[in-house]
Amino acid sequence: MAYTDIKYKLKSVGKNVVIGDNVYIRYPHLVEIGDNVIIDEFVYITAGLKLGSYIHISPHVSIIGGVEAKLIMDDFTCLTSGVRIVCTSDNFSGSDLTNSTVPPQYRPNTQRTTVHIKKHCAIGTNSVVMPDVTIGEGTVIGAMSLVTKDLAPYGIYYGNPVKRIRERDEQSLLEMEQRMINDLIKYDQCPLIKPKKILSMDFKCVKNKCVYWDGQCTIKKEGL
Repeated sequence: MAYTDIKYKLKSVGKNVVIGDNVYIRYPHLVEIGDNVIIDEFVYITAGLKLGSYIHISPHVSIIGGVEAKLIMDDFTCLTSGVRIVCTSDNFSGSDLTNSTVPPQYRPNTQRTTVHIKKHCAIGTNSVVMPDVTIGEGTVIGAMSLVTKDLAPYGIYYGNPVKRIRERDEQSLLEMEQRMINDLIKYDQCPLIKPKKILSMDFKCVKNKCVYWDGQCTIKKEGL
C-alpha cells in the first residue's frame, strides 16, 4: 500500500515522512507518525502504532498484534532489517484454543499488550521482541536476539535470551542530541520532535538568546 494511498487515512502524520510502496498497514486509523520518519519497503503492520520523530523502520520488519495491541517508539529509535515486534500472543498451555481465527471467548488468556521502545534505542537485524516488553531509554540490542522481558536503560544487550554485555555512553549520547537541537535553533530550523520538554531545561541560552520550547521555537531576549 503506497504512501500516497494511506497518508490521508492515518490517524496523524507529520512532516518529512517517507513510507515505501510495499508497506502493509492493516489499521491505518490506529497509526500516528511524527516528523522525519522513514518506513522502508516490505514492512508489515497489524497493530496500533505510535511513532515519535527521527525514526527509521528498515525493510522486512513485522509489527503484529491486532487492534487491541500497540507498539510505541519514542524519538531517535530504529528497527533494523527483519526485526519482529510481537505485541500479542496466544496462551499455549492448553487452557485456550489458539490462533486468530478462533472467536475471543475461546481464547480468554490471550495477551494483547503494548510494547514500548524508548528514546535512543536500536534493535538489531532479525531480533524478536515479545509482548508486554519495555526497552529502556538508550538501550541497543544486537542482531539475532530474543527479548522476553523489560530491559534497563543505556545498556548493550545480545543473545537468546538477551543479556546485558556492556554499558552505553549515556552522557555522550545526550550531549549529541542537545548539540543537534541547538544547531537546529541556531540555523532557524525548529526542532520537529515534540516531547514535553524538548530541551533539558525550560530555558536554555544559545548565543546570548534565551530559547523556550512551547511547541514552537520561541526566541526570547536574554533576561525576559
